[in-house]
Amino acid sequence: MQKREEEPPSGRPGPVVIAYNRDYLPGGSAADAIGCEAGEESADVARLFGEHLAAAGHDVVMMSVDDDPEALVEDIVQAGAGRVVNLVESLGGDGSREHEVPALLEVAGVPYTGNGPRALLAAQAKHVARTLLERRGVPVAPGLVVDGPEEARRAAATLPFPLFVKPACADGSVGVDQGSLVRDRAALEERLAWLAERIPGPYLVEAYLPGREINVAICPNPLTGFFAITEIDFTGYPTDYAPIVTYDCKWTPDCPESTAFSKPATAETLGAELHRAVVQVARRAFEAIRGTSYGRVDMRLDAAGRPCVIDINPNPDVHPEAGFCLAAKSRGVAWERLAEMLLDDASLKERRAGRPGRLVAGREDLLWVQV
Repeated sequence: MQKREEEPPSGRPGPVVIAYNRDYLPGGSAADAIGCEAGEESADVARLFGEHLAAAGHDVVMMSVDDDPEALVEDIVQAGAGRVVNLVESLGGDGSREHEVPALLEVAGVPYTGNGPRALLAAQAKHVARTLLERRGVPVAPGLVVDGPEEARRAAATLPFPLFVKPACADGSVGVDQGSLVRDRAALEERLAWLAERIPGPYLVEAYLPGREINVAICPNPLTGFFAITEIDFTGYPTDYAPIVTYDCKWTPDCPESTAFSKPATAETLGAELHRAVVQVARRAFEAIRGTSYGRVDMRLDAAGRPCVIDINPNPDVHPEAGFCLAAKSRGVAWERLAEMLLDDASLKERRAGRPGRLVAGREDLLWVQV
């Protein structure tokens, strides 16, 4: 991996590179894969970023990647990039590779937006994130990890119904629909079999949390930024639909679940005690995965009204209509200002974290080695 030999001259930074994945676009290696609607949005967000930053006077270069991150970062270095807006969410249709581009940028010494490779790795595998949260004492729903339908008996014997079932290593609510909520062992076996035919395991089986769903946006980072709280409003759902955020809810316009929306949540609407609790839980959850940039922590309240983390999203969707941006808007931060804040926060995240170590690039992967 080529490294940048020297920093751009003071006052004359190199261009801003907008990096995004094209694997889900027509002609890409994952154009027909499950979840392509979610994957396609990276290009739309990249275009919006490029247009806005160019209009604001930045020298902008657009670069895309399918499944070769090393070639992408080589091009970034060759372009003399001062900063990279990293919007790459997958490589070759594989979301578990999201960490590779920032890891290579760390090696190359090019500052970038978003979280570092360790946070992305931890959050992408939901069962790993769950373990990290449990070790830190961050509240989560009772649950376990299974490999397939053959483990339904163990889950049913361990956990109280109703249960919520989701893929452990999928993003954008892929694999989540109304059938994800199961009320008996037969339904659990059927759901796990359905997932196993479509999405690789493992799978998370968790006790269903019946309370309100609350999201906490962190911008531009947990050290110097703000926490904006929103709540999912499900009042437009049909009465026989469970109030859960599904894939259709996010990505299928005009379906019954598309009526759900995020609304601002304040100390007045939540109550001062719950408001404090969700901020504290969000901060602890983000620290548990070593998040260093923008993100979102999703929670639901249990039967006793206590917030439990159901997902952590470092580098969430930053489309102007996405929940993260709507949360920022509720705090008076328009999308254009948000884009500039994220760019201003570009850095080498693993170095910012202040933990001695070095990134080692190998032919198969990149590892963080403590020294």
